[in-house]
Formats: sequence, structure tokens, C-alpha cells
Amino acid sequence: MEKTDPRDTDTSKSPYALILANGEAPSKRLIQTLRKNAAIFVCADGGADIAARLKLRPDIILGDLDSVFATTLKRFPHAKKIQIDDQNSTDLEKAIAYLIETGYDRIVVVGAEGKRLDHTIGNVGALAKFSDRASITLESDDGTLRYVGRGTEFEAKPGSTLSLIPLTHCDGITTQGLQYPLNGESLELGVRDGTSNRVTSSPVRITVEKGNLLIFYRHDVSPSS
Repeated sequence: MEKTDPRDTDTSKSPYALILANGEAPSKRLIQTLRKNAAIFVCADGGADIAARLKLRPDIILGDLDSVFATTLKRFPHAKKIQIDDQNSTDLEKAIAYLIETGYDRIVVVGAEGKRLDHTIGNVGALAKFSDRASITLESDDGTLRYVGRGTEFEAKPGSTLSLIPLTHCDGITTQGLQYPLNGESLELGVRDGTSNRVTSSPVRITVEKGNLLIFYRHDVSPSS
């Protein structure tokens, strides 16, 4: 079972890469906090416009580059520009694939939600799509979204909110440390979900026999280190 922090920004592990996607702009404070310990900062296409507004400097601007303003590209002469014209993948997927090929196995994404609902859903799906190649976390100002895999264990403060979100039909889910425990049970969107559970003891343990399960950890109570 994988032991991890819900946010997966533990600096004792291998360096992580930070991606700013072209969704709803997160707070500058969140990006700066994550940027502090990131080995590289990549903007996915129009994410560079968000970086420009927040006066943040990316290392790479990547995507099909059809969304980012030309003035933004000129504003970051130092940043490497990588144009990838592949209509079968989103700009976020292009950025994730590039970083994996570069050697990163831990990736944190901000700005993945908001604006267009179809893009938001597609960005969430990327967690499962690349799960066998990298540990990917979607961060927002109110919480952290992660892929569980077959099992995960992490420290969390009692009282904090944690949701189990099945991307597909999930079987054999067992949890420890939650107010509403599961014991070899199933979850499925539209049938039975696991939203708004609550941490009662730490560490929290979650195992899954089959299916793609996500966890959403709210930032109302920060996870312990």
C-alpha cells in the first residue's frame, strides 16, 4: 500500500513538477506555495495568461498554443515554448505526457477546474489515464483531488472532510479512519457515492480491488505532516 500525503508535495520524495492549466485561476498564494518546492513550473497553453496576470514566471509554456495570447508569449522570453499539435489530447494531457517523458513521476496541477465543464471532467479523467506512469494531484484553493490506485495510506487530521469519488464502478473498497467506513463495498456514480465522509483517526487507509477511485481532501483542516 502506498504511503503518501494527500497533497503529494512531500519534499523528501522525488522532485515534483507543477502545471498551471487554463481553467479557473487559483489564488496566487496557492501557486506560490506549490511553486516553492516544485522542480519545474509549466503552463499549459492559456495557463500562461493566468501566470501573466498573477506575475508568475513559468519555465515552459506548452500545448497547441491556440489559447494563449501572443502578448503573453512575448512577455516570457525566457520560457521555453513547446507547440504540440495533437487534437486527440488536451493541453493538460500534453503537459503531463511531456513531463513524464522528461522523467517526472510526481505532478501537481492547479487551474484544472472551472470555465468549461467538459474540460474540467476531462482534466479529472487524466488522473486515471496516467495513473500507471505518474502520481498526479489536482490542487485547488479548497481541496486536493488524487487517484487512489489499489491502495493508499496517509496522515490526516481528525475532523477533516474526505470524499471518495468513483470514476468507474469500484468494487472491494475498504477504509480505516473514516466516520462512515466501508468494508469490501462498492461505489458507483449515480448509484452510491462516498462524498463528505469525515476523518476520525490517522492514518487513513483505503484499498480498492477493482475500478478507478479518487479521493478529495478538503483544505478546511490541513493534512498533518
